[in-house]
Amino acid sequence: MSRLVTSLMLVLGLTVASVSSVVAQQAQVQTPPSPREAIEKSKESAAERARAMGPELKALRDEMTAQVGELRAMVDRKVDEAGHKAMTVAIWGAVGFFALMVLASVLGGVIVALLLRRSRA
Repeated sequence: MSRLVTSLMLVLGLTVASVSSVVAQQAQVQTPPSPREAIEKSKESAAERARAMGPELKALRDEMTAQVGELRAMVDRKVDEAGHKAMTVAIWGAVGFFALMVLASVLGGVIVALLLRRSRA
């Protein structure tokens, strides 16, 4: 009889243990939130992330503004240099053309003078 009582207590103990583990597992398994709750939760977390990114975006915008300012200054400097170079080339071209015209008129005058001199002689 004592063996029967011991076996009965063992079976009862194992049953209680298995039932308590099933109850604990069911307590741990939560039902998933409804789609509306999931959307609201994700909206809130997205808004928090956006607020957290605000200062980073402002710093990035300031950095990009500075880089654009530097780029504009460099382009303006290059345009000024190109303008000065073009003006220098144009002036030297005009001086060279004028010198060529003077040389051509002098040589032309000499040739005409020589031709006239030969024809009179």
